[in-house]
Amino acid sequence: MSTNHGFSNTAFVITETVPLKSNNLLHAVEYGNGGQTSTTGSDDEECGNNSKHVASIRMFGSISLLVNELVGPGMLDFPATFQRNGFIPTALVIIVIAALSAKISLNLANVISMLPGNSNFSKEVEYSQTFEHFLGSRASVLTQLIFFGSMMCLMIASIVETSQIVDAFFGNEVQSIGIQFSPMIKIVTWDNNGCDLEENVDACVPFVDTGSSKILTLGYVLCALMFIPIGRLSLEGNMFWQEISFVLMLFCCAQFVYEFCTEGFDFPQNMPLWSENINWQNLIGVTLFNYAIVVAIPSWLYEKSPDVGVSEAITYSCSISSIMYIVVGAFGALSISDVPPNVLSVLSSGEMGSMANFCSSMFTFFSIGLGIPLFSVLMRLNLVGSGFCSETVGQHLTTTLPWGISWLLYQGKIVEHLMSWGGMLLSLIIIVAPLYLACRIAFSENNLQGSILDISGRWTKLTEKVELTVLCVVAAAVLILALLRQS
Repeated sequence: MSTNHGFSNTAFVITETVPLKSNNLLHAVEYGNGGQTSTTGSDDEECGNNSKHVASIRMFGSISLLVNELVGPGMLDFPATFQRNGFIPTALVIIVIAALSAKISLNLANVISMLPGNSNFSKEVEYSQTFEHFLGSRASVLTQLIFFGSMMCLMIASIVETSQIVDAFFGNEVQSIGIQFSPMIKIVTWDNNGCDLEENVDACVPFVDTGSSKILTLGYVLCALMFIPIGRLSLEGNMFWQEISFVLMLFCCAQFVYEFCTEGFDFPQNMPLWSENINWQNLIGVTLFNYAIVVAIPSWLYEKSPDVGVSEAITYSCSISSIMYIVVGAFGALSISDVPPNVLSVLSSGEMGSMANFCSSMFTFFSIGLGIPLFSVLMRLNLVGSGFCSETVGQHLTTTLPWGISWLLYQGKIVEHLMSWGGMLLSLIIIVAPLYLACRIAFSENNLQGSILDISGRWTKLTEKVELTVLCVVAAAVLILALLRQS
């Protein structure tokens, strides 16, 4: 591949030969001097069609997929986050990051639609491929490494949280069992007999009293047997499970709120309006972890039905997720004193009733659990689609590897730190890189125009530059607060 990038006062030029996976052709594309030509002679429709591919994900499926990508294991930490930092700063950070994530996702979709013959997203262009098309192979490799690392953090956190809840379910019914490998190998068991929401909430967390994180538990093994095969399916093959997950997620969240209300609220003892000791790094890091919608956008664009509006699907998904974060997080913080990092450990302990225990298990398997194979699919698509590895190697990197190491990080406090710092790493993929690419294109002298944002006129082109500038300022403020204002 030969790539020549030229940014001047008169023209924005990209001359490159890029692999477009949907029809396995090599297209030499040149943008410049106010025009656009393709050496293949294909127009927007001809060049972008693949008769073998049918985009079939409708609006409900799109919202289900995007919300499931948003609502991951980090949601379980929001009650504790609200309790530590207060209602106002936590809710404010959620709203700001939600709006920021939605706008960045729309800009990334618009950039992807700028590729020749791809205004209707008929070509399979993954995340790192987008940067390779516009910025070259080095940008592709860099984004690939960060994408893989940040998504691995998300996946490991989901695996550990899900396994803990499965163990809590068995511990509540009879007992859970596991093999402890450190400091010595032995069989260990756990039940919730010592669990007390008022006096000993830590005893509600499975195997916390062993003092070792190197435990292979029954819950972990069962989760591996269930979710590894699903993680090897295609994105379209996962859609049935994603839609089931979305419906059950809404039901379970409503039931959680009801249980919190039944327990009663202690305000401001359990949750102040504004805490005196706000941990900005943890607050913003955990929240960023829950707005990784950007990583799913390229794959979803290729699989969505043509009648699904990109702007509507992204806006609805971010809004639904934000409402759930605030309501579940605030009500949980108000009703439970000293909330543990994984609030489902309390809900599944049996102390809040059998229905709460049942819904926590449902939420684990059909919401958080089914998010694990989704992470595997997105990671594999980016690896294989970018030509980084073969399909077989990609399967092992995105299923065998994370499941092989996650049991070493079983204890919840380790996962909390992983989520916080992993969220900061993820910010490079979901904020910094997409904004940089959008700004580099927008602030150059060119006539590139995507199909998502209408910038056909002079005034709208100026508006786009102003909007991107504002987004950059807000993003910089969010990241600086996360890095420097750590209490």
